[in-house]
Amino acid sequence: MPRIARIRSETGIYHVMVRGINKQDIFMEPEDRCRYLETLDTVKKKTRCQVYAYCLMRNHVHLVIAEGDDDNIGEIMRRLGSSYVYWYNHKYERVGYLFQDRFLSEPIESEPYLIAAVRYVHQNPIKAGITTECAHYVWSSYLAYTTGKEHRGELTDTAFALGVTGGLQQFVEFHGETSKYDFQDVEDSANASTAEVLAAVQLIMGGHPVGMLKEMNPTERNRVLRELKTIPGVSSAKIARLVGLGRKVVERA
Repeated sequence: MPRIARIRSETGIYHVMVRGINKQDIFMEPEDRCRYLETLDTVKKKTRCQVYAYCLMRNHVHLVIAEGDDDNIGEIMRRLGSSYVYWYNHKYERVGYLFQDRFLSEPIESEPYLIAAVRYVHQNPIKAGITTECAHYVWSSYLAYTTGKEHRGELTDTAFALGVTGGLQQFVEFHGETSKYDFQDVEDSANASTAEVLAAVQLIMGGHPVGMLKEMNPTERNRVLRELKTIPGVSSAKIARLVGLGRKVVERA
């Protein structure tokens, strides 16, 4: 399937994911994580972007970023990736790529989705079985929200999410809940992109808006869903998220 342009966010805010090539580690030592955050801080100052959340896992990274005035998300991630890879390759005496393909991103268009994305990023270590509480993982921005301390200055822009949730106590309680949203996962990086799936939906539907799927009779809707599920690398969860249907509806089609 040909590469299709990245879906633009009307708000300029994105949930971004990058993973090591062939799922290899991109952080070998604590110094590496510190360097990545230092680089992110430098890029933030240069591009005037905002960082609402981050989580550095062993072989991948989650970010929630708002574009700056001049640089789009592609340029922000190019600056961040190229600078870190140059340093990493020099340190470990290696050459070549470190990150797999281009980064994954999904647009964030509303306040509820934004704070849910922040929570999803912070809950990644729990999902991975590394810890049972967000507060126990030091390589995310969760502690910047709850303690005001982080590895690199004032990297995380905490005021907005704290304001939306109603304050620190509500923010902590919110992080103890399960999200109703089905966010794109880093495992999708080897699969079809969001833009590619949406393009396939429109092709199958003859150019009609994706929202029309909800209005179709079940027989015709299920025909479209079955075709979508034949696309390599497309999960039922991803289809459900993009077309606005329940996951079980997609799975039963």
